Amino acid sequence: MHPEILHVGILHLKSYGLALTLAFLVGTHIAMRRARRVQVPEDLVVWLALIVLFLAVAGSRTQYVVTHMSEFRGDVAGVFMIWAGGLSMYGGLIAAVIGGLVFIRWQGYSTWKVADVVAPSIALGEAITRIGCFMNGCCFGTPTCLPWGIVFPDDSFSATVSWGTRIHPSQLYLSCLALVIFFFLLWYERRKKFQGQLFWTCLLALAVARVLIDFTRYYDEGDYIGRLGNLRFNNNQLIAAGFITASIVMMRILRRRAR
Repeated sequence: MHPEILHVGILHLKSYGLALTLAFLVGTHIAMRRARRVQVPEDLVVWLALIVLFLAVAGSRTQYVVTHMSEFRGDVAGVFMIWAGGLSMYGGLIAAVIGGLVFIRWQGYSTWKVADVVAPSIALGEAITRIGCFMNGCCFGTPTCLPWGIVFPDDSFSATVSWGTRIHPSQLYLSCLALVIFFFLLWYERRKKFQGQLFWTCLLALAVARVLIDFTRYYDEGDYIGRLGNLRFNNNQLIAAGFITASIVMMRILRRRAR
């Protein structure tokens, strides 16, 4: 675990911030290359990427603050200190998806054509960002006896709940699955039947991955909403289930329109 990559004077290079920056730059570069092939303006992709980045960070922070209000009582300034940690993926994804689709439509371009262009970048961005989570020591897993379990340092976030215990590297699980989804989307693109299929397939696959991986991830007791046998369900899995439902419904609608 290396939450800080470099510290020179007042310069602090955080691993999560570096991963987020790399995800943005690499994802934007790939989307621009893909845009050229389908006659989508590259500057549209750049502006879309900037808007999505801002909305993703703002939405992620908003969800975290709303669900952890006790941490910020009497500390209004702490709400804006995102470098100290505290981002929730689905708040950012919801804000980015809605804002991004509205921006594309406002610019007068085919919404689902552009959405398909950027779909693989979404999956790749998730893969890179989750490596940043691992380096930062956040979003850690539950105890495990599996040989690839990780023992994080004593000063890590996980040490407060599982000191000296092997835990699931849930961040890397999700990173690997997101990378698989990225390559699958590139392969699947030639087989798609309608505009928007790649985008909603991406969201569907990432949501399914999140539901599965979250069974290995640690959450506070207040985040759990129910139990099925030995499996406990949390709020993020409920949101992911909503994305799965929305993705299936939207693909059915778009398929019918294409016919």
